[in-house]
Amino acid sequence: MANDLDFLFKPLVLVTGFGPFLNHPVNASWEAVKLMNKEKLEDKHNIELVLLEIPVTYENVDEFVPALWETHTPKLMIHVGVSSEANCMTLETQAHRKGYQRMDYFDKCPADHICTAEGAIRLQTKLNVEKICKEFNGNPLEETSAVSSKDAGRYLCEYIYYTSLSVDNTRTLFIHVPDIPRYPSDVTARALERILELCLEQVIEMDNTDEVSKKLKNARIEEGNEEDKSPNCKC
Repeated sequence: MANDLDFLFKPLVLVTGFGPFLNHPVNASWEAVKLMNKEKLEDKHNIELVLLEIPVTYENVDEFVPALWETHTPKLMIHVGVSSEANCMTLETQAHRKGYQRMDYFDKCPADHICTAEGAIRLQTKLNVEKICKEFNGNPLEETSAVSSKDAGRYLCEYIYYTSLSVDNTRTLFIHVPDIPRYPSDVTARALERILELCLEQVIEMDNTDEVSKKLKNARIEEGNEEDKSPNCKC
């Protein structure tokens, strides 16, 4: 029974890749994501890992991504997309709300070229991307490397990133991966697994710090309430 309960309350990690589009009939992002070692990661980190393919349409992002957050309340959300310009794992630090003029798979773009998610003109992840890249590069996997970026491309990749950042920027990351000729899918999958682990370390540390802060705050409030209840001394 205890094991069943442990499974029910395992933190959930979501990783999405994109489906085919334009010059990418086979999308390197989903090809790599679906090769991630789900069972190994789940056992090692006591998590539930969900891998999802997202169609390359603004409408699908609008419909599915907020629902994923609401339904699953993920401990960590990682979106993955392909970039023909990327030469290595490229970790995006920010996303913008406006400027989405490129047509999606169904030849549509958002009304007024603005993301439907509400938030500031620019949102940034609170994950320490530079630290993730440094730690990743300090222990490279099969000659892969990682860099940070401030330009996610103003297409579906940046659009989905903004949508998730608007929900919770403390546990969201977007990764651009090179196309398959540059990194084979299995190599990219291993790199994604390593980045996931580095992200998870930061999220757990952040959550633990928040939990300690809440407990200290509640303790001070209770202490203050007890003082208010004590009788006034009139000597």
